[in-house]
Amino acid sequence: MKMKSKGFVLIELIIVLILFSLSLALAVPFFSRVSKTAELKGTAQKISGILRYGRSEAVHEGRVYQVLFNADLREVRVKSIEPIEEEKTEDEKAEDEKAKEKKAQDKIYSLPGGIHIKEVKIPPALYISDLPAIEFYPNGSSNGGSLLLDSEEQKGYRIKVNFLSGIVEIERL
Repeated sequence: MKMKSKGFVLIELIIVLILFSLSLALAVPFFSRVSKTAELKGTAQKISGILRYGRSEAVHEGRVYQVLFNADLREVRVKSIEPIEEEKTEDEKAEDEKAKEKKAQDKIYSLPGGIHIKEVKIPPALYISDLPAIEFYPNGSSNGGSLLLDSEEQKGYRIKVNFLSGIVEIERL
């Protein structure tokens, strides 16, 4: 009389574990690549959002906003430019100082590791800056320009700002 097996044999379990580990070893690099692609795309969308924020604030506040690009530190910074004005009274100066302190914190965004600002093409701006800057003016226009975000493993994204309308576009390379 033959005995019926009521479970898995040890060899069957080992074979299943080996097949599972092989499939996992093949799948992990794929997900890593997908993750880096998503991170690069997300960074491009974040920077375009920062540029749109600068344009929106320039129109809303009625003043010039600069978006500065520091490729060495891998940072993007939004900064409000104070217009040159005539003499003010002491009360007006005090109010302006309070408003400046409130707005003094520049908004800074640091790029994730492995993502770099590779190429910045920006025409001269009205306000002098040490770093390349895209300026947005109160009428919604800008000085225009483009920049290239790149990663070692992935193709990059070019972010363009139209000088006439200030509209921001993202282009996959």
